[in-house]
Amino acid sequence: MPKKILAVDDENDVLLIIKTALASEGYEITTASNGYDGLALAEDLQPDLILLDLRMPEMDGMEVLQRLRESEKTQNIPVIVLTGISDKTKIREALDKGITYYIVKPFECQDLISKVKFALMPAEE
Repeated sequence: MPKKILAVDDENDVLLIIKTALASEGYEITTASNGYDGLALAEDLQPDLILLDLRMPEMDGMEVLQRLRESEKTQNIPVIVLTGISDKTKIREALDKGITYYIVKPFECQDLISKVKFALMPAEE
């Protein structure tokens, strides 16, 4: 069964790149173009991984991340932040909220694919 990945980003071209790169690796990709839709989809789909942009209108990625961590249904889903923000304070803040990786745009598709594979590896017992 393919792993389900939810990508949340307000830039359609970025979502298309993500979808193309990860679908070619056999992942099932669902996309959302804002934080509200992303949260609703995360609750409904229970994806195996969430790719999250930080800079979005209405509800930014940090608020989405906070709400994901507060919900019992989504608190343990690994999150990779994929954003244009390279500010060390933001990176630390996101890491403190329990993200798996922080990737700065523009990104290499191969880098994204390898981080997704690592994030989806079963935890060693």
